[in-house]
Amino acid sequence: MEEKEDLKIQSLTKLYTLVLLKSKKEVTGYYILKQLDSDLGKTASPTYIYDFLKLLKSEGYIEDITNIKSKRKKGYKITPSGIEFVDRIFLRFNNLIEVAIQSKLEICASCGVQLYDNFHVETIANKVLNFCCKHCAKAFKNAQM
Repeated sequence: MEEKEDLKIQSLTKLYTLVLLKSKKEVTGYYILKQLDSDLGKTASPTYIYDFLKLLKSEGYIEDITNIKSKRKKGYKITPSGIEFVDRIFLRFNNLIEVAIQSKLEICASCGVQLYDNFHVETIANKVLNFCCKHCAKAFKNAQM
């Protein structure tokens, strides 16, 4: 049996739509549009979002649900195959993010812990060194004496 190729997720809007679909029991297109604006400061056309939802539905990754409280609102729920699809997409993006973060990591000159943000920098013996905290910097200076 030939395995079908995954949909291409090449935009932050589509990736975030998948995040919302996986993280909530049910979502509406309107909810996705509001969250894109409030969480990411991005606006997307309703047509773009609803066409993507229609594509996900045609692939069997989401299904329609009706909102009991409102006959006008139609929502979407991720299916088991949709969860598998999203997990594969997240794994790909996770690998990209990991590579990007690895290139920005620094190492504490004293204790060797990996540093990403908000680390302490001192110049010791004409060398600029990174430390996780002032205490490690002090310990490093003391060990040099």
